[in-house]
Amino acid sequence: MYLSILLFLSGISAADGGATGGLSALARAGQWDQVLQVASRRREQLPLRPEEALVAAHAARLAGDSTAQAHFLERALDSVDVGAVARVELAELIIDEDPARAFDLVFGLLRQAPSRQLRAAAGEIVERVTTTGVDGPRRSALDRLIPALRRTTRRKLELALATSAEPPDRSRLSRLLAASTADLVALAAANDLGDPAKLGTVDRWRVARTFYRHGLYERAVPILEALDGVKNSHVPQREVAYLRGRCSFRRGDWATAADWYRTAISRTSVGERRAELEVHLGRTQELAGDLDAAVAAAQRAIRMRTTDDRRLFLARLRLRRGEPDLAQAGISRVRGRSARARGELMLGLFELRAGDADAARRRLARITRDPWRGPSAVIAAELAMVSGESSVALDLLGAAAEGLDTFWAEQARSLMIGLPPERLESWRRHEAARLNGADGRTRQRSLARWLKLEPDPRRMVDLRAVAATEFGLEGEPALPTFQPGLAARLWGMGLGASAIRWDPSGMPRNNARSTWWTARAELEFGQPRLAISVADAAQRQASPYLPSRGLPVSLLHSLYPLPYESTVRRAAARHDLPWSLLAGVAREESRWDPMVVSKVGARGLMQLMPATAVATGAANDRPKISPEDLFEPFISLDLGAAELGRLLTVFDGNRAAAVAAYNAGEAQAKLWLDQCGNECTEARFIANVSFSVTRGYSEKVLGAAAAYDELYGESSGGTITGRSE
Repeated sequence: MYLSILLFLSGISAADGGATGGLSALARAGQWDQVLQVASRRREQLPLRPEEALVAAHAARLAGDSTAQAHFLERALDSVDVGAVARVELAELIIDEDPARAFDLVFGLLRQAPSRQLRAAAGEIVERVTTTGVDGPRRSALDRLIPALRRTTRRKLELALATSAEPPDRSRLSRLLAASTADLVALAAANDLGDPAKLGTVDRWRVARTFYRHGLYERAVPILEALDGVKNSHVPQREVAYLRGRCSFRRGDWATAADWYRTAISRTSVGERRAELEVHLGRTQELAGDLDAAVAAAQRAIRMRTTDDRRLFLARLRLRRGEPDLAQAGISRVRGRSARARGELMLGLFELRAGDADAARRRLARITRDPWRGPSAVIAAELAMVSGESSVALDLLGAAAEGLDTFWAEQARSLMIGLPPERLESWRRHEAARLNGADGRTRQRSLARWLKLEPDPRRMVDLRAVAATEFGLEGEPALPTFQPGLAARLWGMGLGASAIRWDPSGMPRNNARSTWWTARAELEFGQPRLAISVADAAQRQASPYLPSRGLPVSLLHSLYPLPYESTVRRAAARHDLPWSLLAGVAREESRWDPMVVSKVGARGLMQLMPATAVATGAANDRPKISPEDLFEPFISLDLGAAELGRLLTVFDGNRAAAVAAYNAGEAQAKLWLDQCGNECTEARFIANVSFSVTRGYSEKVLGAAAAYDELYGESSGGTITGRSE
């Protein structure tokens, strides 16, 4: 009884001094049960202020009391500062039982909500209600408002209006496809238009393009074949043949793909487009094993329109045919210095594969152009270590250290471990002397090089302390000052998760320390995707030279979160692959957002396409996988682990090849592995990857895997789940 009176009085006295008073203090302390007790007693005797009611609504939600939550949210609607939050949250709560009111609550927020996140949430509510059916006046009001909305929201709402009409509004569906075939709205519109055979020519063309863009090749093929030869100015026949060829290419049918590419070339008069098609043809013929035909296609492409990329493509084919002189002649004609350095790296890797390690090392050591200097130096240092020239290896690594990204720095450290102990200690003394004798940016750069190359985790503790002092990251960051706005208001009310959900851009990010604080808060409140982005910003704010490995450990946890640790470890163990590799793929694919959908329909933590998921599930005791299942973290991680584990087996444990195959396909990764040769290390494989997107992806995944191993080891002591509020 005494406690109840005390809590009641604390609520009244604090309310006299601020908008939320004692309720906010209790909320900030995480005492949500007491918040609900105080609010419930206040409701009976003294009306809650709107801001207090919003705090109480969150307490009721955590307690599972939806009736009390709705009551408090009703009271919070009158708030000038946070009324929009109350409207959205009340609409989310009542949408099933009273969809019309949910619609009305948020309709005005579609344009006037105080944050982009609130506008997006309002759009999702209106979309859901509209899809199930709304009355005429509401439909008309929405139709009038749609042109003024952002494109993403506008397309979703147009789809809802089209599919909920009686009969469905086919002209609106057609307009959606005419505007874009790339997003999920386009895919839904293509499905809702019905049997493609009953559509007009232009609509069939748009539907075929949509199915292709979303990886539905089996559905796209018959439509494209039916359109082949159709005379219509809106259906370019060269593109029909090209997409038909791409469908076969994606399914590994090289011969059919090549035939359709030839057809597309025959229908193309523009030189640049013909050259692009010749490159596609050459890549297909290379995968089919016909290097002579691939070389001929590459030569035709260069004659039509010369670019450095096309010259390097031809040079790579020459090397695969064992023609280094012709390859070198082609590389000598490359104009860009970075592209020429890439060509020199290709020649060095060829010499290495051919068994001439000395020539390879000399060539690689001469490459000084970024981004190829670091990889070339690491591989050259590896060769020097094999020859017993540890001092040469150390000089190579030291000279290139500043340009090494996370993956290549980890490769460099694996070589540093192999140095003789006395040589390693001598290097440390030299680094310490150079650091102590420098100041300003020179000191920061010297420290950054040491941080990248130091292989001893125990010494890294001391180096991180030095880095914290040097880069202004000493101690844990204190609560920073918020700029006025929605996030500041919600945080001050004790609603941290709401501040991050509804106004993440309003969280403090004025300097490295405040950004670090925000990254930690976002991770704590269960937003790893935001935490990664903001932690990366904190690193860049601290210094352009500071490597991630030198960050304070708590900031590293935000940069490399592990929000489903036990699930990751179990899935990896089940499918016999390193858990850190699975974590690295999930981080790179989705930033740990289980609800993310790519523009082509890949879903969930591991970004699996629905068709791939069905095939993988059928082979792993999950015969019935729906697209919606991929939003479930356990299912996504398990299926992704199954596919990654299969690829690891295919590539005999070569993690780099397996990761590249996960991104670019198994056949392409096998080609790169063949280029790499018999003694193919991960570093050499990555250097052989010719697709810049796949190379960057693989480097980031493997770099993240190394960071996860260093941060979490065998176990980090529990799964990071995040606070509710």
